[in-house]
Amino acid sequence: MMRSPQISSSMQTTSEKLREANDMARKPRRAPPEKPANTKQSIKNIFSLLKGYRLKVSLTVVCGIISTVFSVISPLLIGFATTAIFDGISSGNMNMDYIVSLLATVVILYVVSAVFSYLQSYLLLDITTDISYNLRRELIEKITHLSMGNLDKNTRGDILSRITNDVDSLQSGIVQTFNQLLTGVITIIGVTVMMLSINIWLTLATVVLVPIAFLIITKITKFSQDYYLKQLEYRGRLNGQIEESFTGHEIIRSFNQEEESLMIFDEENENWYEQEWKSKFFSSLSGPFVHFISNLQYVVISVLGAVFVLQNAISVGDILAFIQYSKNFTTPIEQITRIMNMIQTAMAASERIFEFLEMDVEENPSEEKIKGISEEISFENVDFGYTDDELIIKDLSFKVKKGEKIAIVGETGAGKTTIVKLLMRFYDLNGGEIKIDGVNINRYDKHSLRSLVGMVLQDTWLFNDTIFNNIRYGKLDATKEEVIAASKEAHADNFIMQIPEGYESMLNEDVDNISHGQKQLLTIARTILSNKQILILDEATSSVDTRTEKIIQKAMDKLMKNRTSFIIAHRLSTVRDADKIIVIDEGRIIEQGTHEELLEQKGYYYNTLNAQSRKDLMMEK
Repeated sequence: MMRSPQISSSMQTTSEKLREANDMARKPRRAPPEKPANTKQSIKNIFSLLKGYRLKVSLTVVCGIISTVFSVISPLLIGFATTAIFDGISSGNMNMDYIVSLLATVVILYVVSAVFSYLQSYLLLDITTDISYNLRRELIEKITHLSMGNLDKNTRGDILSRITNDVDSLQSGIVQTFNQLLTGVITIIGVTVMMLSINIWLTLATVVLVPIAFLIITKITKFSQDYYLKQLEYRGRLNGQIEESFTGHEIIRSFNQEEESLMIFDEENENWYEQEWKSKFFSSLSGPFVHFISNLQYVVISVLGAVFVLQNAISVGDILAFIQYSKNFTTPIEQITRIMNMIQTAMAASERIFEFLEMDVEENPSEEKIKGISEEISFENVDFGYTDDELIIKDLSFKVKKGEKIAIVGETGAGKTTIVKLLMRFYDLNGGEIKIDGVNINRYDKHSLRSLVGMVLQDTWLFNDTIFNNIRYGKLDATKEEVIAASKEAHADNFIMQIPEGYESMLNEDVDNISHGQKQLLTIARTILSNKQILILDEATSSVDTRTEKIIQKAMDKLMKNRTSFIIAHRLSTVRDADKIIVIDEGRIIEQGTHEELLEQKGYYYNTLNAQSRKDLMMEK
């Protein structure tokens, strides 16, 4: 099915969103592109994360070695004690001091081994927790510095899944992998040495089947890794669909699309389930196979050991110790196979995380700061398209003098909002120039350019915080008096003071404990407080009633005073007082002039204004 709505700064009317929601359930969604997993690169990524923790990793390795060596020595001492007991029973002369000293040494070795095992786990958790913390911060920093084009390529749910689920999977995988691999390798080496010291033939019988087991495990791992990567991709898509269902639940219900939404969820959930089932099924094949090898080794050792005992080539205690060592030899392999799904998930997660981190950030080559606008903003033969093969803006040229109010009107999709995005350099032009006071805006630092611009959008954006802090977001060092003054200018102070807790009132998560008009007044107050030189008002009154619209319009009139303003509107009645009105159609200017001049032309503006006026009269009746 179609990908979930992208993270974007696109600003749409309510009617557009309703149509999109209705259409979305009927369009087939596309599966993620097929991409083979890169196991080698995933391993390199994981090791690159550990480079900054060389000392702690070294200490972890040392603790792992000490813990494992002590646990490996213990079975040999137990074998000595068993042999001493067997010989004592046979001869009637039991050396209890020797036996007790051996057993006491074994207890001490196991205690020391446990202590160092704890230290190993503690250090490893400290390392991986710090890695997770830094990765999440890097991912958030990457999001804030990505270009709008790259952000548009990723769904919100998928990005959230990378920051939360994938980072958690990577952390768990590193902990388990490091613990099991480090302990396992040291155990296998140590056990092999101890078995060789007991009997070389029994050792060969134990070891000979291991390369075959590892070869089969490697094949299974390589085959199932692709499924783990697809599983994480589908999980990200499902998270996006869930997030979309929650945020758009009103639209879904208004169109009675609950069943369609559930159908989309079921399909995404089924895709995730299928990949998860396949990945875990194939990776789980390793466990039974290694268990079979372990049992086969046990049988071989028992038979050969019995023969060697009868030939007096080995003692009973040595056989007991060897059986214990053979178990210790296969146990690490079994443990690794049991956590193979977690290891593969971690590798797939690292691939997705680094894929996102390696995306190109927004380029900002210039360090030259722009201080303000002195004369005018000019668009000169501007061409732009979100894709190379389709232009949205075509040969666009117009000028706005400092302090002027310019209105941009036109049909949905004509390119109105795109124009102001280009002014803020969210995207690079395909052709032409945008200039401020005759200087191409590409010469300036993007952050300094955007610091001149304040925005009031149709879709208000407020935090789950107090009203005071939401207004102060426009100027974080603002005093209480400045916040209240801005609220009064925006005609917001009156309704704020009618709320029991006033400016300290909390806005809930969905910000639905105040009306849409009140939210809009808060965003206007925030913009007034920010005191920007250039204003962008994008459909700021399109979703409110006539009475509220008049209040908001008064607030915006104060906001726009002595500021260069771009007004994007569908309701032409709200742009009558603009110094210049530009009519856009398919990315081109088809009319421009004052309200009176456009009426005299009796073109698109004249006809649309009359149509809207008749509609308003009918609604009033």
